[in-house]
Amino acid sequence: MARMRPLGKDEVPEAIREMLEAGERWLGEPPLSTGIQARCPEILEASRALGAAPGKSGLLDAQLRTLVCLRAAEMVGCPF
Repeated sequence: MARMRPLGKDEVPEAIREMLEAGERWLGEPPLSTGIQARCPEILEASRALGAAPGKSGLLDAQLRTLVCLRAAEMVGCPF
């Protein structure tokens, strides 16, 4: 359980609401991390940019990038 309550869709600006809804469509529920990071939109934007950087760089093919992401998630104990 998170130490801080994530913000819900009705508590965030429209742009962040769209992120929560996209995550909900993908995962079946709004991502906890997005709801928490929504408390500081600058952190949320930086986190999204960091996550998108490997795909935009073109340095790794899609299969290797997926394996790297899975291994990183496994190392930090991510349940997704």
